[in-house]
Amino acid sequence: MFLDTMSPEAIVKEARRDTSAILNKRDFFINTHRREILFAKKFPISFQIEWKSPLTHNQWHIIIACNNKKERENPDVYYYSTYETYRGAGIIFPVYNMRTEELVFSRYTGHFFSRYRTRHLVPNNLYTPGMDVIRHYVDHNSSYFYPQTDAEKRFTCCLTDGIALGICEKGLDTFRTFISHDMLFKIQERVLHSSIEHQRLLDDFINDKLPASYQEYNLQGRVGRVAGPEPAPKLSLDDVKDLLKNKPKIPLFSPPCGKIELED
Repeated sequence: MFLDTMSPEAIVKEARRDTSAILNKRDFFINTHRREILFAKKFPISFQIEWKSPLTHNQWHIIIACNNKKERENPDVYYYSTYETYRGAGIIFPVYNMRTEELVFSRYTGHFFSRYRTRHLVPNNLYTPGMDVIRHYVDHNSSYFYPQTDAEKRFTCCLTDGIALGICEKGLDTFRTFISHDMLFKIQERVLHSSIEHQRLLDDFINDKLPASYQEYNLQGRVGRVAGPEPAPKLSLDDVKDLLKNKPKIPLFSPPCGKIELED
């Protein structure tokens, strides 16, 4: 059974056992609702089946979904298992990685769904008492790309409803928290003002280091010329080396996660 204290390796090992059993029973799960799917008049349509693994005793939620009439003979099947954390329920979610053509596993913490509720559902008047927040998230954000990690194994994943931030630990992608789009825009706005200030400092530094002829040319370019641009004065190699010496570092901003780094 999945526990919050389990290591990533243990979670992946247990999840692989269960997913193999689920894939073997895929046709059985589809046939449970095949009649409803074949005679459905409105699409999309979906059904949820509760299945407890006899191997690990994990509780799995198996969703049979059909988006249109053309998919009635071969509906989509996806599934996730819930587990308890100190911040509420989390899930283990197998994902098919099209790049490697194999199953990979994601863990969503209880904190992630808490932030999803308060930062997306509640502000958009989507939350109702007794609502299954996890099911709503899975239904509206099931299509996402496999997250790419950086050198420190952190990743940013773009979702339909916002942005997920997490970390990859030994083959298990842990989705730690959720950021709404409006929060992202506020982060970008703050960094924009910061970047403008840093650009001003860089301009002052460059102007101080430039030879007199180039300073005059640069000033004319800022004010504007009536007769058209003049040829830029040439800089010697020594001028360039002196110009770049001790140049202040400019912050680099990654829009998806709001991460700020200094350039090399």
